Amino acid sequence: MEIYLLDGSSYIYRAFYAMRGLSTSRGLPTNAVYILTRMLFKILKEKAPTHMAFVLDSRGPTLRHLVYKEYKATRLKMPEDLEIQFPYILKIVHALGIPVLQKEGYEADDIIATLARRFRDRAYVIIVSGDKDLMQLVGQGVYVWDTMKDRFYDADAVKDKFGVYPEYIPDLLAIMGDSSDNIPGVGGIGPKGAITLINEVGHLDEILKGLDRIKQDRLKGLMKEGSANALSGLELVRLDRDIEIDIELDDLKLKGEDIKSLEDVFRELEFKELLRELGPGAGLKDTGVNFKYACESDVHGPVGMFILPGLGSALNNGEENLACLDLTKYLLPLGKMDMDITIHDSKQAIVEAEKIGVKTRARLFDTMISSYCCDATSNVTRIEDLSRAYLGIDLDSKRDVLGSGKNARSLKGLSREDTARFLASHAEVLLPLRTRLEERMHELGVENVYRDIEMPLVYVLAAMETRGVLVDKEVLSRLSEETSSDIERLEHKIYSISGRRFNINSTRQLAQILFEDLGLPPMKRTKTGYSTDSGVLEALRHRHELPGLVLDYRMLTKFKNTYIDALAGMVDPSTGRIHAKFNQCVTATGRISSSEPNLQNIPVRSEATKRIRKAFVAPRGFRILSADYSQIELRVLAHITGDKALMDSFIHDTDIHASTASEIFGVSLDEVSEEERRKAKTINFGIIYGMSAHRLAGELGIPRDMARRYIENYLDKYPGVKAYIKDTVEMAKKQGFVTTIIGRRRSIPGISSANFNEREAAKRIAVNTPIQGSAADIIKKAMVKIHSRLKALKSKMVIQVHDELVFEVEESEVDQVSAIVREEMEGAYPLSVPLKVDMGIGESWYHAH
Repeated sequence: MEIYLLDGSSYIYRAFYAMRGLSTSRGLPTNAVYILTRMLFKILKEKAPTHMAFVLDSRGPTLRHLVYKEYKATRLKMPEDLEIQFPYILKIVHALGIPVLQKEGYEADDIIATLARRFRDRAYVIIVSGDKDLMQLVGQGVYVWDTMKDRFYDADAVKDKFGVYPEYIPDLLAIMGDSSDNIPGVGGIGPKGAITLINEVGHLDEILKGLDRIKQDRLKGLMKEGSANALSGLELVRLDRDIEIDIELDDLKLKGEDIKSLEDVFRELEFKELLRELGPGAGLKDTGVNFKYACESDVHGPVGMFILPGLGSALNNGEENLACLDLTKYLLPLGKMDMDITIHDSKQAIVEAEKIGVKTRARLFDTMISSYCCDATSNVTRIEDLSRAYLGIDLDSKRDVLGSGKNARSLKGLSREDTARFLASHAEVLLPLRTRLEERMHELGVENVYRDIEMPLVYVLAAMETRGVLVDKEVLSRLSEETSSDIERLEHKIYSISGRRFNINSTRQLAQILFEDLGLPPMKRTKTGYSTDSGVLEALRHRHELPGLVLDYRMLTKFKNTYIDALAGMVDPSTGRIHAKFNQCVTATGRISSSEPNLQNIPVRSEATKRIRKAFVAPRGFRILSADYSQIELRVLAHITGDKALMDSFIHDTDIHASTASEIFGVSLDEVSEEERRKAKTINFGIIYGMSAHRLAGELGIPRDMARRYIENYLDKYPGVKAYIKDTVEMAKKQGFVTTIIGRRRSIPGISSANFNEREAAKRIAVNTPIQGSAADIIKKAMVKIHSRLKALKSKMVIQVHDELVFEVEESEVDQVSAIVREEMEGAYPLSVPLKVDMGIGESWYHAH
């Protein structure tokens, strides 16, 4: 999670001076309002923040004025042309739903400093400002983003810009002075001299205590004479990070936009372009669509139904549009068995209907699912895009009306008539769109993918989202504390090995330790110095203990901030469960993905991170059952290639990685070492994903020539795989697409590209998609069958991640459900090698896996 803290007072002035001369036809100045609004729109659109604040200076004198009467005395009174714009700025900020923070006696910088310190362990804090005073806060999850220059500052960027790291910024300003705040500094010492002093000696107090350590006599004399100025300046520029302000994380949540208020202000200020960007509330296209209000009707036959959750719906039967804005009735048609409804995003509709007590019984055709079956790579899944692509009809965008992500706009200001017209215009295209999509599916031969897999899966995923999975927040809390202790232990170990303390998150400081102090070889260079990214550290971990420890440190800090602490905030207080969203139309391979949270991305490779699964628990009287396909992609590879050696390994249930090691390293099966098995495992999965010799060399920490020989040996020992790769690439070039074992298609547009990198990437996709896509098809078929058989039971499916399904199983149904799950997963598709499922049962996901 990210928190955006806007230095409002600073930005208002910067906006005012950035563009002059902008005014309304009546002569009202608008330059500051316009530039600032554009900046706010940029943040809201590009970053889609959930938490944000617009922070202002105190209206009267601050504590710094009491300490130093001449503080900011050189600043002129606010220009009249800016002062008159101030109320409009506040109106817009409030209308955008951004909390405004101000505290008497304190500057915005101190409020920002306090909030950054308070919340940096719970989220990434992004300070939106160009003010150099705030650079002292950067580090430990705090960053500065200067939107006007579009520059992002971490600790290293601060050093590059100012010559010192963030913790030395107060010392720098105290010594060299700051004319904007009327801080005199030490006479005769400018930025260059101040930087030299700090880099040679350290903080101001260390400089004053160790004047003898200053190499230049001139600087030494000036510091001795100007010490009083420097110390008083330090008191002024050092920000207060612990002021009393009653603000909690929830207080920074964006409240949603008030379109009506924004429209009123923009009209008054004559911001025509911004007005158009608000969407239908500020000028909905006059589509000429007719409609009438009706929530209960006798409409029969096929209908198109367009829904905006929490807003309303519209039906179209080819002759008339019926709009319903009554939120207790707008989803009632879904519950009628005699209805044949064409809809866009049926899963969302089913979930929303469940919330108001409507069980979906109507027959549904989903245009989003259908378009995905036709082409999973096009990214054309929005109804507006489909309408334009298949029908040539331009619709007002849903995104323009609602916004996107968690920061969706409020539509309370949209008129009833405009709402109904928007819904009706979308409902009107659904039936003709269905006709075109059915024709297209027939042309491509993918009706079975839609009919047998994707559409039945909609109901499965909707049920999983509705049920959610129980999460024990106390386990998360304990895990957060344990992980903090683990991080602290790692820090101490890193410092001990390094021989000194340093900022582990600083690329520059870490590079100095690795490449200068320890003498490790630099792997690659960036604009600012040697890289210490994960690829470099992975390559170095075989040479020294420190790179591995830093990788562990990074993994644990990200794990704590991004997953452990974030998950607790995603628990629905009314159910005690996390209701993740499972997405069908996102990946090009056919894999299911998840969001809010992304369960696939939760790291579980190490014991330290796998512990998070302890928080996913069974309710009283239930157990968690985990069922995970064993090496499904390699089994699919054996089936598709027909390679005898590969098939024999699975048919005889031998260790496939040990078997591969035996083949490519020329040793007997019982003589395979753990190291050889590890290398073989990397090669097995690397072949599926088209891993190059260069990449394999990096993964295994071996020379590239050796990695190339390993791959060649593998392909010689598995000739069926070698032939599959060659034939699949040729077929993709010839027909422009590849298919899975069930018939799912994926276009490979770059396969004949003149660009080498693009062409090679397309080849890897062509080889991988039939394998990964087929594995996706298999688990989807299993899910549909299992869901059907569990309907009469209390046990339910709650999670799908990668090749694993997770269930809440009523204790008396454990044996029955275990048998059902194994039977349907292992029998989902008749491969030429057995499908194998590893199962476990426990009180939590961790104990079941």
